[in-house]
Amino acid sequence: METELETIRAWFAYIAYARRGYLETLAKLPPAELARDRGASFPTLVDIFAHSQGALYFWMKSCATFPFPAQEDDSGGPPTIDVLRKDETYIQTQIQRVMAELTDANLSRTIFREKGRGSDHDCHIPVREALWHLVEEELQHRGELNALLWQIDVNAPVVSWVKWAHTVGRVKDPPS
Repeated sequence: METELETIRAWFAYIAYARRGYLETLAKLPPAELARDRGASFPTLVDIFAHSQGALYFWMKSCATFPFPAQEDDSGGPPTIDVLRKDETYIQTQIQRVMAELTDANLSRTIFREKGRGSDHDCHIPVREALWHLVEEELQHRGELNALLWQIDVNAPVVSWVKWAHTVGRVKDPPS
């Protein structure tokens, strides 16, 4: 039986795998489609993806027991696909570091969440809950991207957990 820590690590490996497909799909779209306000949780497809990157960065930085190295700030306007790719590489590298150092005991450690944007009060959140929140956040925005892509007749890069698990050898087919 897999531990919760092993399951969390697997989920974040799956998320990283799936996110690459969304970047590839977005990169194929014309600039006008990327910049069009769709009236969703964030205006554009790029904004939605960038928001989910920001959530990963914020929560992983909070969960880490090491300082994140400085990241270049490209906040000179809407993010481009190249900026999203660069940021994704940076974020996924940091996530891999967090996952490698994470222990079962770390899952119960709490992180402070200050009242402000997205929080109506100060609180201490267990690392495990922050990580599971990120899984939920990722699935929410991935579903949103799927729906918006389907509205413009673009195949969303849907990769189910089961398909991914077969791809990486987590699930084995029975011997024939």
